[in-house]
Amino acid sequence: MAEVARGKRAALEPLVRRYATALLTFIRRMTGDHHRGEELFQEVFLAVWRNRRQYEPRRPFKPWLYAIALNQCRAAFRRAPPIALPLEHETVSLAVDADPSPVDTAIATETAVLVASAVALLPPQQRAVVVLRVWQQMPYADIAQVLETEEATVRSYMHHALCALRRRLEPRLATRE
Repeated sequence: MAEVARGKRAALEPLVRRYATALLTFIRRMTGDHHRGEELFQEVFLAVWRNRRQYEPRRPFKPWLYAIALNQCRAAFRRAPPIALPLEHETVSLAVDADPSPVDTAIATETAVLVASAVALLPPQQRAVVVLRVWQQMPYADIAQVLETEEATVRSYMHHALCALRRRLEPRLATRE
């Protein structure tokens, strides 16, 4: 990123490749829309280029990048509310037997859709924390940098999000047993 900050456009491509999958997944989970996620992904790296002179080399790049992505998502939410639908194009990867039966696969897929739908209904700050922590495996300290808040606040968002998810999912998942 230091080279990008100095205006070397070619140095942006390795950053795009390195962060593409994880960042696109984050944006899609935030927006709930596959196509809008791809548009915002492009807007994020356009914003990285435009704001390259504001990057501080002492600051880790990943939280800075995700902060830009979250701001792009927030701007998109202001223009149009997020779609609270599960992502159909996303592959489901739940831990099941090495050779799952069709029934196990169907249950895992249905569970993943229920979870994705519940996460999509969370308020944006809580959704961001859950997605960054669970799917991006980002430490709370880095999430606090992304959200530009205190780590305790991030932990509070996570607590409230998990409570909301539990309230929403327990009745639906309990009926399957």
